[in-house]
Amino acid sequence: MESKKTILIFGLSSFLGSSLAEILKSKYRVVGTYFNTQVNIPGVLSIKCDIHNKQLVQKVVYLFKPDITIYTVGLTDLDACQEFPKVADALNTNGVFNASMASERYHSKFIYFSSSYIFSGEDVIFKENDTPLPVSVYGNTVASSEFYIQKSCLNYIIFRCAPIFGRSYNPNDLTWIEAIERSEFLGNKISCDTKIHTGFIDIYTLSMLLDIAIEKNITNKLLQVTSKDIMNRYDFAKLYLDEFGGNTGLLSKGDWNFPRSENQMTTRFLEEELKFYMDYYNIEDEFGIKMPSVFEMIKNYKQKLEGSLTTKKMAAAGITFI
Repeated sequence: MESKKTILIFGLSSFLGSSLAEILKSKYRVVGTYFNTQVNIPGVLSIKCDIHNKQLVQKVVYLFKPDITIYTVGLTDLDACQEFPKVADALNTNGVFNASMASERYHSKFIYFSSSYIFSGEDVIFKENDTPLPVSVYGNTVASSEFYIQKSCLNYIIFRCAPIFGRSYNPNDLTWIEAIERSEFLGNKISCDTKIHTGFIDIYTLSMLLDIAIEKNITNKLLQVTSKDIMNRYDFAKLYLDEFGGNTGLLSKGDWNFPRSENQMTTRFLEEELKFYMDYYNIEDEFGIKMPSVFEMIKNYKQKLEGSLTTKKMAAAGITFI
């Protein structure tokens, strides 16, 4: 019987890291690192590691000899990145250097999750080979990491993702979807932006694509992952709450002041509304799939979530699933 491949996740306490660990642990041996917040996921070994300690990062990779190293450390809040650019650079760029170098040294495939926010927000369809022209600190840090990985790594995959939605395994770190659900549950008004248009990707679909990439041994590729349509957060929240039986009457249209960097040439040509629409045809060709719409993503997410909750409840009652 073939032994399980080992996946090492830097950033286990993040929404993305904890979610990937929970979903992938049944098929892979998963090990994760955290800095301050330890997340206890049954079946997943977690260890403390400072991503800025180059020697420690190398020791962790050497110790577990992972087949795949995944980087999910980072400051993804665009406003926070704008306010604390040094922190954003340390987590979103410098940490990537250490993890990718260690991965390269010990022959582990390095997987990085980038963002559609590396683009300018112009009303065009952005392709993988288009030059990034980020208009935010967050976009700049992620674009720098993409560039470094492509120039320095010999075995990598970069998933350039639309905003990812799902529930976090860390109860102290609410995702934006959980914030919407919490406000709806409490009967509070929910103000959602109408000016920024993006695609969306649910955590289960993203995990499926990651699993396929590992199985197919895809190497040295940058793949854009997004729904086939784009919309603003208000329209997304309306679809989401409607599918989950929530009160859409609590929604109100808001205006997020997108954090733009100063002295960016591209900002002169941007409209008030920004559109981050990525071409997704390469991932369809590579994987032989059709990317779903936002509504289809939400329906898929609901089905997977309900199945996951049912399994956990029944397993707790002493029923084993094979």
